[in-house]
Amino acid sequence: MGFSINVDWSSMSDDWDNKGRSLIEENCKHKAEDSNETNMRYSGYCEKCGHSEDSCQPMMNFAYPLETKPDDEKIIKVCEQTNCTVMYNNEEDIYYLALCGGGMDLSQDIALAYNILEKWIPFELALQVITQIDFSQSGKRYRQTMRACRDSLKNNVGHARTQIAKIEDNIKESLAKDREEVKKW
Repeated sequence: MGFSINVDWSSMSDDWDNKGRSLIEENCKHKAEDSNETNMRYSGYCEKCGHSEDSCQPMMNFAYPLETKPDDEKIIKVCEQTNCTVMYNNEEDIYYLALCGGGMDLSQDIALAYNILEKWIPFELALQVITQIDFSQSGKRYRQTMRACRDSLKNNVGHARTQIAKIEDNIKESLAKDREEVKKW
C-alpha cells in the first residue's frame, strides 16, 4: 500500500465521489424554514449538525488509500471527529481519506481516521504522526490515536526482527554451503 497519492481536488473529475459530504447531507434531519429540504440540502450547512459549506470538502492535494470499504457510520464518525473525509475513486474502485483542512500538521487526524475506519494505522503514517499532546486531537481521541500508532510501530518492529533473523540465518546457511563447496575442491 502506498502512503498517499497526489490529487488536484480543485479540478476533481467525475471519477471521484465525496462519500463523507454525501453522508452528512443525507443524515441532516433539520428542516430549512422556507423549504421541505433539510438545512444541508437546502443551503449546504446546518448549525444544529455543526456542518458548514466547507465541511467534508477535500482541501489538500493528497489522498490516503484505504484497504477496506468503510461503512457509512464510520465515515460519518471520521467526518465529525477529524479534519478528513472519505473519497471514492470510481475508476479504481478504491476508497481514500482526504484532508479537509490545512496550514498545520494534521497527521493525528489522518491517523485517527485510519483507526476509526480500519482499526489500524499504516506503519509509514505511525512513524510520522506528531506526538504532541492536544495538537489536533486531545483527550480520549489523542490517547486512542497514540495507542494505535504505538501498536502499529510495535507490530512492525516485531515483523522486522523476524525478517532480520531469517536473513541472518540464510546468510549463515549460504556461507556454510559455500564453505562445503570449497572443501569439495
